[in-house]
Amino acid sequence: MTDTTSLMGNGSPAPVSPVLSYKTKSMYRRRGLSNLLKMGHCAPAVMQTILDLGNTKEEWLVRMTAGLPGGIGNTGFECGGITSPLIQLGLKYGLSAKHDELPTVIYAGHDYDQQFRKCNNALLCKEILGDRRVPLPCIKVVRHAPELYRQTDGKDNTGAISGETREAFGLLYSHLSCSGFHCAHAVLKHLDNTIPVTRELLDGTSGFIGGTVFKGLTCSAFTAGVMAVGLKLGEIEDSYLRVVRMLATMIVGGNALADHMNKFNRTMNIGNRMSKWFTKEFRSTLCREVTQCDFSSLGDVQLYIDKDSVATCKIIAEKVARQAEMIIKQKGTGF
Repeated sequence: MTDTTSLMGNGSPAPVSPVLSYKTKSMYRRRGLSNLLKMGHCAPAVMQTILDLGNTKEEWLVRMTAGLPGGIGNTGFECGGITSPLIQLGLKYGLSAKHDELPTVIYAGHDYDQQFRKCNNALLCKEILGDRRVPLPCIKVVRHAPELYRQTDGKDNTGAISGETREAFGLLYSHLSCSGFHCAHAVLKHLDNTIPVTRELLDGTSGFIGGTVFKGLTCSAFTAGVMAVGLKLGEIEDSYLRVVRMLATMIVGGNALADHMNKFNRTMNIGNRMSKWFTKEFRSTLCREVTQCDFSSLGDVQLYIDKDSVATCKIIAEKVARQAEMIIKQKGTGF
């Protein structure tokens, strides 16, 4: 594995994507496949692989992803091959590292998404899977996500966002900062008597703002609620035999996602029920549909500011937190 550099405008070296050797890529892919075969779901397997490759034991990070498979609560949106690396990028950068007043995690998240889309032709779980009964594309996702993360981590990502989009994101982030609001963090801080709200947790969720790095995808308050439930109630699957049973059930058309089939299933299914509650309350789980705003447009961002839409987002965050708190207190039963 070698790291190369290029020159920035000021003449100083800027890190670029590390060049991974064939041997290194093969090792990453084998570990990813092994974790998928004993865990059965994308987001936890990718998270576990990144932790393994860093010789890190942080079980809470795997539990945090327990409800994210299937596109965050099995809604079909952001693939677990995106959400877990974004958590890791957040842990590295938080919100403190900035370029042109926009947090580095936003640039890194967009850079990663571009690499992921090039590799998998889509960002959303439902688009990657299509109408397949057996999720074979998930194998490629989980095998390749750790190396895509490694190629994103530590490089100069600022070229991933440019022009009006960069201006719009900068204006929006400045407005949210002045309003003291961050979608995911607002939910977590409301839950400070229910889950331990640590600096690491806030850093890890820093990229979940504006529907995942301002893309307008899944509402980041909703995502934080699902993560909070996972942190408290999530269990970790670690059995090749149980995963084989789940896959066999899937192949014959049975209910492979029933709670008892895989330890992650229960939290994922709770997340799915949360998505139905959220949609009933706010029309959609997608940020751009809830806010009626395209955050890459300066005009839309200005309208969001003029309408004081952040006040609505604060209400959403509080309601999600209360819902998550209720679920956690009831240990997921009766919901």
